[in-house]
Amino acid sequence: MTLLIDKVQQIEGVTVYGDDSDFSIYYLVPQQPHYRLNPDGTPAFRFLKYRFPIDRADGRKGGGAVLFDAEFVVPEDKMPRIMEVLTAQVQQEANRQNVQAPPVKIGTITYTKGEVKLFVIGADGTFVEELHNPGKSSLYGNNITTFMLEFTPEGATFFEQAMQGQGGAVSVVYDLHFWAKLPPVTINAWFNASKFYSFYQTIDVDWHLWSEDDYRETVRETMISSESMGIEPDWGGLTDEKIKTQLRDWAFRSLEDAVERNMIQAIAPVPEDQRDMPEGIENVTRDLSNFQISSFNLFYKEHTTVEWNLAPQGQLQNITNLKDKDGNLLRWEDYAKTINLDDPFFRQLRVNTYVNADFNKLPIHSVEVKLLYDGRPMPNLAPDAPEGEVVLRKPDEIGHFATYVENDNWKYKYSYQVNYKGESRIFESEEVETNEGNLTIGVDDIGILSVNVSAGDINWNDVDSVLVTLKYEDPDEGVEPFEDQFTLTKTLPNHLVQEVIFKPMRKSYKYFVKYFMKDGKELEGDEKQGRAENLFIQDPFGGRKTVGIRGVGDFVNRISQVYLDLKYVDEQNDNYTQAKAIVLSKDTPFVDWSFPVISSTLGKVVYSGTVVFKDGTVQPIAETTAATDTILVPKAPQDVLEVAIVPDLLDWTKLRLVKVSLQYQDADNEINETKDFVLSPQRRDMQTWKVELKDKTKNQFTYKVVYYLTNGTQKAVSPPATTDNTIILEIPEM
Repeated sequence: MTLLIDKVQQIEGVTVYGDDSDFSIYYLVPQQPHYRLNPDGTPAFRFLKYRFPIDRADGRKGGGAVLFDAEFVVPEDKMPRIMEVLTAQVQQEANRQNVQAPPVKIGTITYTKGEVKLFVIGADGTFVEELHNPGKSSLYGNNITTFMLEFTPEGATFFEQAMQGQGGAVSVVYDLHFWAKLPPVTINAWFNASKFYSFYQTIDVDWHLWSEDDYRETVRETMISSESMGIEPDWGGLTDEKIKTQLRDWAFRSLEDAVERNMIQAIAPVPEDQRDMPEGIENVTRDLSNFQISSFNLFYKEHTTVEWNLAPQGQLQNITNLKDKDGNLLRWEDYAKTINLDDPFFRQLRVNTYVNADFNKLPIHSVEVKLLYDGRPMPNLAPDAPEGEVVLRKPDEIGHFATYVENDNWKYKYSYQVNYKGESRIFESEEVETNEGNLTIGVDDIGILSVNVSAGDINWNDVDSVLVTLKYEDPDEGVEPFEDQFTLTKTLPNHLVQEVIFKPMRKSYKYFVKYFMKDGKELEGDEKQGRAENLFIQDPFGGRKTVGIRGVGDFVNRISQVYLDLKYVDEQNDNYTQAKAIVLSKDTPFVDWSFPVISSTLGKVVYSGTVVFKDGTVQPIAETTAATDTILVPKAPQDVLEVAIVPDLLDWTKLRLVKVSLQYQDADNEINETKDFVLSPQRRDMQTWKVELKDKTKNQFTYKVVYYLTNGTQKAVSPPATTDNTIILEIPEM
């Protein structure tokens, strides 16, 4: 009993072959592979995504994996309909043969060999880190194949999304070979060695002549056209063109396999030392060794048992597209799990210890670091090293410690001892508690004051030398005052200040700079502070001072211009001077003056000037020292007389105009201010009169009101001097 190639039909999307001798036996070939189902009907599928508890040296945060089984078997839900159709066919054939209809039997296909491939996105390492594929199926039963994919962190996220929703994210390709019998046809496949030899001499040598399908097809076509090989079929009564095409392709491939087997011995490999192409030569041909391949014919006839090949393939549906035995869609969360590998049982406190200091330039012999966790020395990962202790003698030496975390306590205590070159005294630190994974003993912590002083952007064309005085003291820690004074020049622009203080450097050092100029002047900056290991001394004019001059008077109605002369003087630095003249007006009510200084805290700004009023009068501004970096001119008046003119009681049906004339006089201060206000039915809002007072005790003023009536007459009132701040207008009774 063997599968018959031409006895084939499609039922429910399944390819059904008949048997060569028993009409009740059928062989089923499904259309494509799918997930293997467990006995409970659930797919054999599991997706895992995980993250690491600590940062890894390679930067990976985690990843993922998927494990699933694929099988090549007819789905159970299709079998009832298939059996129904086949039972009817068997009954029909039994009736034709006038025999009792036997039950339908599903035959077992005998597979000779088979391969399985998995196609996934990002298999180049972008998403898939490793693909575990057995390469072949079980070749019995349901042809089950197990796959496992390991994902990169990005791949885990990608496939977690891609494997949900519609469609699919992976494809499976089966390549199966099994025994089958030919239909009533005769095929003669022939190979002409002489023709092949002639053809071979015209092509480039390729020692894997048929390894790629597209190239194999090209070679086949060329060999056929050159009459190196061919087939001569006699189809007999076979009319199915699809079967003819399959048989023709099968015959050619069988012929090619036979030719290739013969050529293995005929074509000797090129020696390694001869494989390099000569310069300028692109194509090389090589004769068959001794022409050791012969012509031959292959004859296939009816009922010959041959090795048949099928390559079923297709996408595996996403889990969320499948249904359970009750018809409900499967849930992704039932087949996927996110795992945090931060298991408290395995948690470790890992500490890397090193000294951030230059042992070659500093007078340090060694630094002994001790670590305690939960009162016990922390295990040292170095072989044969004492527990809880490491001695560091180079900046690139690192102490590695690790211990399991107990009760979620990530804190440990450390202390260190610094041994100095040429010193009998040592420095022992206090015990410090921390949770730092990288424990750095810095320069400030090892009991050494070390400052590398360098000239910065000094203009040596103007500066002859620079005297620097650097001081450090810390009475709270018992560090005695230390001072180093040195000179920087163009030829000696660097100086190293170094002193063993036997205490951590917890305070800032102070330094003072004095510049000796080439013109004989001496310039001094103010005292500064620093903490940096590298101190740069900048040009004496490295700082800048900005003074803002602001006009605060009435530049619209009263003040015309303000003229100011400004001067900056630094008496401490040989009367270093800067000067500036400015004019304030309505269009330029403020000016900023910026200039270079030796120190922003030294020196002073003085100013004097003149205020020119719109009435032509002039008021001098005496020389004044600016108290701040903002100068306000002219000075604000001590007080202001403000009078409100209220026309609310006027009957404008009787009035055409109202004129109010006001006057304020202060002879002692040479003030005589007058102002007229004209009101009308079109302009009858309240008006305000303001006068700046030099003497706030003199606040009397006089005014006169003239009423122009609609009947052509006038009425005028002139009250005596008053201090009332409100004038209420009302037509007087005459």
